[in-house]
Amino acid sequence: MYERNDRLRELYKELVSTHLREVKDPGLVGFITVTDVDLSHDRKTLKVFYSILGTDAERERAAAALERAAPYLRELIKKKVSVKTIPNLIFTYDITPKKASRIDELLNKLEKEKNQ
Repeated sequence: MYERNDRLRELYKELVSTHLREVKDPGLVGFITVTDVDLSHDRKTLKVFYSILGTDAERERAAAALERAAPYLRELIKKKVSVKTIPNLIFTYDITPKKASRIDELLNKLEKEKNQ
């Protein structure tokens, strides 16, 4: 059986992903994906991990836009979830997809060298 924090994490991840599409900020360019969330034990902080397809400049603009949008997203979540404390949102760029791509690239290169 899932613990309450696990259920809340999944709910918050779904809500942030959904409501992120409603944010109208010119800094949000590129394709943004919420990859994971981490809810603190006291449930006061929700760290939202995201990835973005785009240049480094677009990533920096998106980071600033997400920081600006955090209070708005928190208010939207507050309307949907009835819990005592709605967590503060902290957006963190997730480099895992970039690392995975690099590893895949290296493995393909090794495979090609092996076949030669």
